[in-house]
Amino acid sequence: MKRFSFLKFMSIAMIALACTLNVSCVDDNDDTEAPYLEVSPTTLSFETSGQPVAGSQSFFQISTNRHWKATVQSEKTWVTLSATEGDGSADIEVSIPEGINDQANVTIEISNKVGVLMSQTVTIVSGKVLPATVIYNETFGTAAPSASPYPFVDAYTGWAKTGTGSSTTQYTGIAASVRQSGKLSAGYEGASGGSKLFFGSGSNFVINKIALQTPEVNLKLTFGGSYSKNTDGVYDNVFKPEKFHFYLSADGITWSDALTYETKQADEFWVFATSHFTLKSPIATLYIKYEAGEASVFSIDDPTLVTGPGGQEVVFGNTPEPGEAKVITIPEMIQAMTTSQTVLDATADRFFEAIVQNDTVGGNYSFNNLILTTVGATTAGNGITLYGSQVEPTAIKVNKGDKVKVTLYKGLAKIVKYNGMYEATGAKEDTWAKVEKIGTATVTPVVITADKLADYQGMPVTIQGATIATAGVWATNSALSSHNFTAQTTPFVVFCKKGAGVFVDVPFKAATANISGLAAVNNNVGQLVPRDLNDVQAFSSADPLITAVDPTSLNFDAAGGTKTITVTVVNQGSNVLSVSGLSGILSATVNGTTVTVTAAANSETTIVQQTLTISLANGNAVTVPVTVTKAGGGNQTTILLDLTDAANYPADFPTSSATKLVDSKLFKFGGYDYTIAGSAGGGYYQAKSGTTFYLMNGKQGSYIELPVIQGKKLVKVVLTTRTGASTNVLVGIAKEDNQDVIGGTAVQWNQGLEYTYNLSGTTDNTKYRISIANAYNAQFEKWTLTYE
Repeated sequence: MKRFSFLKFMSIAMIALACTLNVSCVDDNDDTEAPYLEVSPTTLSFETSGQPVAGSQSFFQISTNRHWKATVQSEKTWVTLSATEGDGSADIEVSIPEGINDQANVTIEISNKVGVLMSQTVTIVSGKVLPATVIYNETFGTAAPSASPYPFVDAYTGWAKTGTGSSTTQYTGIAASVRQSGKLSAGYEGASGGSKLFFGSGSNFVINKIALQTPEVNLKLTFGGSYSKNTDGVYDNVFKPEKFHFYLSADGITWSDALTYETKQADEFWVFATSHFTLKSPIATLYIKYEAGEASVFSIDDPTLVTGPGGQEVVFGNTPEPGEAKVITIPEMIQAMTTSQTVLDATADRFFEAIVQNDTVGGNYSFNNLILTTVGATTAGNGITLYGSQVEPTAIKVNKGDKVKVTLYKGLAKIVKYNGMYEATGAKEDTWAKVEKIGTATVTPVVITADKLADYQGMPVTIQGATIATAGVWATNSALSSHNFTAQTTPFVVFCKKGAGVFVDVPFKAATANISGLAAVNNNVGQLVPRDLNDVQAFSSADPLITAVDPTSLNFDAAGGTKTITVTVVNQGSNVLSVSGLSGILSATVNGTTVTVTAAANSETTIVQQTLTISLANGNAVTVPVTVTKAGGGNQTTILLDLTDAANYPADFPTSSATKLVDSKLFKFGGYDYTIAGSAGGGYYQAKSGTTFYLMNGKQGSYIELPVIQGKKLVKVVLTTRTGASTNVLVGIAKEDNQDVIGGTAVQWNQGLEYTYNLSGTTDNTKYRISIANAYNAQFEKWTLTYE
């Protein structure tokens, strides 16, 4: 009997131990019944009034034998439950407010110490919830190059857009390029991982004309985003929403405030951004504009617009109420201008009517400048320029001869006499103006004398009896073109910008005739800007003309050799090229439009410098400097660069202070590579004094990195500045780490115009740089570099 009792006790103890080790035997309480969970119904439907729809109910039932918890989907704060946890079976009442068109999930779970045992989901549907429709998606395709040069938005053709509203979509942008460099999109659903859009300096990207259907006012925009900044080899890859914004518009002119969005980390380098919004009223097309607040660090991929539950309300711009705006005239605005920006009117919107003067086909106007003239005006002081991306003529679809109504918004539109130019403008982030086309009008130039150009700025004018002494071409793709005319002994400039549409490589003859165009101002000096070829028709030429040579100079080692020059000619016909000016060890021959220059070995101890003249029969002639390095000294190479000639600048070099650059960039001058960098307080660009050009760069920390000649070292640098340049600037020759080279110590440029640096201790195949060493700008007209 005792033996039986002991065995029974041991059996019970072993069972208890097994249940302790295996928690599935019973739960944490004393209930030995198996757990269960049933929820009914699993869908509740409500009207937008907040009441259940017919056939539905306002509660769901939980049937369980355990402790339960009910959790509402985190972002669906409009759902309220009568209880969120309890023990055993229960009825849970669901309450929602009025006006909801959305759906949410409620998760009911039973758990123990190990984790969730069972779960069920109840779906709450309120109002009319449409299934998500993809209206627009863009992956940027796979056609973008993985190495520079990267195509900008206006040049890229590999778009890969889809969606119900994508067929009408077009793209515009500033300094935004499509590329496959760096880290590509990954880590979020729909990451395409191919091409991405990269934002450069002062850049934006606009998705134009996404087609919307009438019910589509509750929308969701998503996109992948990345941020990458290299500071001395240390990378910051944390995305910064405060520096990256997007805006919405119904017409591409009037924009909303920046919309808010949430980001979730997708992988180490990319985030996934989501924005919910509701349009105040239905629109036919939607425009989306992305803007980066920091240069060359942001990229996006896979922007996607779908129908959604709605969110922040979107209002497009500061549209005045009917009757609120007050009329103003262009002369009244000019009268009120000072040399500092001032608000036009802080209390009321102002409007006026005018005629557009920009010829967008001719292309000879500054981007983001809208030039306007009072309707029917023939007296001075009736022209004005509106400046800003919001009024770029090609963006707002206006052209020469369009009659427009301009509304300048209170507190936002500003006026200023900027370097003599009458200007209305506003902050980049503000919608400060609205331009509406209301008709067309005939534009008739006013006859004036050349000394009145500044007074008639912004107006079409004709100058009679204008003379130019030499033939040329109106514009090139490589540099701006200023042509010196006179009329009744008064000199004036006829200006064509770089790449000016119909004017590029179009020849003109030396003649005296009438010339028309827009009166304009550059640095307080009047000039004439032709709009199309009709303005300069009297100077049209069928004469043969040399328009360019490439390269513009030749440099030979002492051993000599052969090099070629390509000559560009218009109207050549049967007229042939010829050459002259070379002698001794230098000679040249012509074959069609190719000139071959041959240099025999230079046995002398002096550099040979001659000028090659290339002439076109019955046309013009151009000159090309030719240099042969002196004998001895390790077979020298000499590079001469004349910066007073606009033709010697590369096409992508900034041509004015307004377009100056700071970031380091590689440029090719005369066939050689130079890397140029400015500083935070300065920058570099092609400057001009009269008809002479020069290179401006500054201030402390700025540099011009010089070419490397394989197998040779830099031994001498001769720099030429100009009269009127700073006499306080310190300029030296330094290594890549900015340490001075022996003989290159920075000196103050106050002892003339030419400064020679004889270097020692330099090494072959090594980069050296011209370095600005204090807080002043350096101005360069020429330099000569000698390598051994």
